[in-house]
Amino acid sequence: MIISVVSGKGGAGKTTLAASIAQVFSAEFYDLDVDAPNAEYFLQPDFSEKNPITQPIPVISEDLCDGCGICTKECRFNALYKILNTVYLTEPLCHGCGLCKRVCPQQAITYQDASVGDIRSGYSQKTNNMVHVGDLVIGSTRGTYLISEMVKKIALDKLSIIDGPPGNSCAAVAAIKPANLVVLVVEPTPFGFHDMQQTEQIIQQMGKKYLIIVNKAMNAADVEKYFKDKTKKAALIIALENRYHKANLQGEILSQKFTEIHADIKHAISQELTSQ
Repeated sequence: MIISVVSGKGGAGKTTLAASIAQVFSAEFYDLDVDAPNAEYFLQPDFSEKNPITQPIPVISEDLCDGCGICTKECRFNALYKILNTVYLTEPLCHGCGLCKRVCPQQAITYQDASVGDIRSGYSQKTNNMVHVGDLVIGSTRGTYLISEMVKKIALDKLSIIDGPPGNSCAAVAAIKPANLVVLVVEPTPFGFHDMQQTEQIIQQMGKKYLIIVNKAMNAADVEKYFKDKTKKAALIIALENRYHKANLQGEILSQKFTEIHADIKHAISQELTSQ
């Protein structure tokens, strides 16, 4: 069983709630927010393993390349460009798809491995389970590739929590793709609800089962009013309170410190788990 925790925008509290869900259910944890992973500050795993992840990138033979430019025209990510009769690679843009090699009439393109990032793994006493963190190479655009490699390592016979990237990028979709259940975390602001609708549309188009958790609500009545004419209602509304904010700043897991948060999350998620 895989639960992906996502949000339409940053700052909604996605990681805060992902850590709490993992703590409530003692689940294995995958931090797929590879551009800026920070779940470890809450889960405090004892890292014992680090695995480098590489991706094949093209190498162009100057002796064989005649500068025809077919590869530059076919590259969907604009990673290849030509100046005069020489083809160059912008490595951070390359997705290693192999198309350039296939279309090259001179067979001038081979591939070599380049670093994408690392996967750090360790045991967390907070959740009594393993935590896996993806670290993308700074400046790289290959976050989706690193996420895909991490997803391959998820054991399907365990309960696993994914902390996905915020927003609605390809990387966010890659974190939603393996999920049996998606938890959509929403900040109850005009921007938050707008971005929620975009993410919700993606989740629906992918045919995923999901629930909505509204976080940092100043007025529960206003939130309920927003969802009044919506088909999908909020499964849980968490209030904006100073004590929650202070606990976050101290790196504490909300479900571990506050019994009401623990009980509410357990109730909301358990209902979905039992219906799977």
